[in-house]
Amino acid sequence: MNRILKIIFPYILILFCACVEHNFFIKISPDGNYQVQYSAHGDKLDLKDFDFPLPYGANWSIHSTIEEIEAESYDYTANRFFKRNQKFPDTFFKGDSIYSESLLKHPMIIKHRNWFFEEKYKFIGKFKGRSVNSKYPIIGELIRSIDNPPQKWLHKSLSYLLYETLDRSNIEWNTKPIIENELDHWIKNDLYSVNDSILFEELDYYKNLGLDIIMQPASPGLYVEMDSIFKLLEDELKITLELEGDNFDFELILPGILDSTNADTTYGDTLYWAFNLDDFMNDDYIMMAESSIKHPMRKNIFIIILGILAVLLLINRYRKNHINL
Repeated sequence: MNRILKIIFPYILILFCACVEHNFFIKISPDGNYQVQYSAHGDKLDLKDFDFPLPYGANWSIHSTIEEIEAESYDYTANRFFKRNQKFPDTFFKGDSIYSESLLKHPMIIKHRNWFFEEKYKFIGKFKGRSVNSKYPIIGELIRSIDNPPQKWLHKSLSYLLYETLDRSNIEWNTKPIIENELDHWIKNDLYSVNDSILFEELDYYKNLGLDIIMQPASPGLYVEMDSIFKLLEDELKITLELEGDNFDFELILPGILDSTNADTTYGDTLYWAFNLDDFMNDDYIMMAESSIKHPMRKNIFIIILGILAVLLLINRYRKNHINL
């Protein structure tokens, strides 16, 4: 896809950039161990940003062309072996520069249960919803019509970040309404009078003006807390916007007979899901599959053993009764 989206929130400008194709291939073995292969293809900057951090570390076998020759697009692959019922990472991000609440979470449950007569395999993959419509509906409109952005979307987004920062801050109950009134007045009379292009170019300036309005009347002891809250919200929105244009493909192989799934398609023993930001922009996107391996021979052997034990018990009782007579 040749559409471009670079975020202007903050420190990054919204321009138009290439998307990334993400592919997961997961194969679960009959013993419950599973192999994960992740691959990505796309623009270097988009691959290295934090909307979807790349897996890395000693546990992953990595092959990458990102740091090799200059090219229009690059490839990154990571392979890892997981033991039976081992937890899959909710996110591949390992730093401390972004709050956990801002990151895209993709928890997966891969379980194997051996009940002797039957083995059950369960897969639940989830891309946590970003709750765009409930937090900033204008961003939902922007994502749905990126080529024709709604008016004042940046004004409304910045307003949300400031109001939410104020709401989450531990400010005295009698001070908060005063600050909110001042913020209302500044947004309606100053911020909304700023031309779109000027706000794009001077976003940091207007962001700091808004922060000054909500921070100056507050106790200095709250400044760090309020800065942290704003950064959390800002990074959350930035990551959501950067996910626009990225596509995700999941392939899963389960042992045994497939019992249930919500896969988009199946081919042989492979299940497929394909989705993008639209699918988890608000609610969770959930992938689910279950399979089983039955062991009728074990059941038959168990029944035979029970039968033999029952016969031996009857013989033993008969002998005891005969001796007593």
